[in-house]
Amino acid sequence: MKERDARVEVVRCAHALWDRGLVTGSSGNISVRLDDGDILITPTRKALGLLRKSDLVRIDMDGKSHKSGKPSSEWRLHAAAYAARNDIDVVVHTHPTFCVVWSSEDRLFPRETVASTESLHAMKLVPFHPNGTQALADATRDALADGTPLALLARHGLVAVSGEMEDAYVQTDLAEECARVAYFSVLFRKALSNT
Repeated sequence: MKERDARVEVVRCAHALWDRGLVTGSSGNISVRLDDGDILITPTRKALGLLRKSDLVRIDMDGKSHKSGKPSSEWRLHAAAYAARNDIDVVVHTHPTFCVVWSSEDRLFPRETVASTESLHAMKLVPFHPNGTQALADATRDALADGTPLALLARHGLVAVSGEMEDAYVQTDLAEECARVAYFSVLFRKALSNT
């Protein structure tokens, strides 16, 4: 993708994630692989809901910034995702509430609804590693390498990868809704069993 177009796409997705409550504070990060192999990524410590095109940081695969600006502390995770597969052009990393709840139990949520079995893409659980580390980046790369488009990071959040921004956004939104429904389904079954 051309840098000018990528800046528009990243900001549009960032604002949509914020509006849907899929990110809070300065959490979450988004990137696009540019035509020349560089990465355009959201900056560190910036709320996605307030993001402007000029805030985005262009880096190489080693995290070196071409101009002023500090990239997200998760830049290694993004670079590792792009290294995993050539068909990945977009990485969306968020901390949506119900996905984080399930990931805090070191497990994927049950997939029992039509949305979760027919519309939500395949997902793998990535074991816990501290955020921003090469260990987390490597584990995420390994989870995505076989074509899996979603990774639930234990005690952390969700990574959605795609060739298109809209698909990564939709899968993030859908994963959170499926996780929410699964959570309340478990509570509802427990309530019924106690009646």
